[in-house]
Amino acid sequence: NIPVKAVYSRLIKKALPFYYHNMMGSESDINLFLTYKIPRVKYKGIVVTTIHDLIPLRVATENSKIQLDYRNDIDYAIRNSDYLITISEASKKDILEEFLYNKNKIFVIPNGVDFELYNNKIEQEDLAKVREKYQLPDKFIVYLGGIRRHKNVDNLIRAYAMLSPEIRQEISLVITQGNEELKKLASYLKIENQVVFTSYIDENDKPAIYKSALAMAFISSYEGFGLPIIEAMAAGTPVITSNVSSMPEVAGDAAVLVDPFKINETKDALERIILDSEFREKLIELGYKNAKKYTWTNSGEALIKLCNTILKPQL
Repeated sequence: NIPVKAVYSRLIKKALPFYYHNMMGSESDINLFLTYKIPRVKYKGIVVTTIHDLIPLRVATENSKIQLDYRNDIDYAIRNSDYLITISEASKKDILEEFLYNKNKIFVIPNGVDFELYNNKIEQEDLAKVREKYQLPDKFIVYLGGIRRHKNVDNLIRAYAMLSPEIRQEISLVITQGNEELKKLASYLKIENQVVFTSYIDENDKPAIYKSALAMAFISSYEGFGLPIIEAMAAGTPVITSNVSSMPEVAGDAAVLVDPFKINETKDALERIILDSEFREKLIELGYKNAKKYTWTNSGEALIKLCNTILKPQL
């Protein structure tokens, strides 16, 4: 979204000779935005805006400028939208706690995952190429996601450090990307040789990394949804995740749920998944079943149904 009235082309580096007001003042029955940043113009039709989550407002690690800008954008969207879409019941609850809005006009349409992409069989030779590309160990637990503070990666590292030396000698912890702070923590805990920090992961390599892992640990303190949970389940990888925010809603009964702030709980979950193969297999089967609920087809059908429902009173 361009925050000016005139539309600016980065390709030709100048303003184009038409304006948002002309572009957006259409006769459409519904103006559907899959983002919270909506152009600040008047619409003739119904406005439906998507608010995925309130991360900048619900976690204490964002700076005040980000929080203020985000709150202003969300507040504008809410005041100028006839309906809202969000991606989980947890996010809906958060929106209602932070802003004044009619709960009957907020609809939950979950994210989807390309189940076939993550579930398809990958040949051992191709798995080996991906392991070599990122210098991955033979056996590992993976965290695949961002490294902002609310992702709680530091507590995952602390929990892993509590495992017995024998387990850590055999099973490494892989953190995608990482930063100096996390690397210093691993060094301080004397596990720097057992924690692998990768370079940026190409999107195409994610299924192979999930499939190569013994389990995926995702103990974030706050999420609007938690897509890695479903990606890992679709790939056939057992999941440890948090019992707060949207994560228990998304994971259902197909993951080990832990308090993200109780390091012992994460340590116990890691230990059980590593040592109990029967338990791992049970989680894999439950994960497949759960992931199949979250397809983009289902999300698309829910969106079409919502649009038809909104339009009915006008017909």
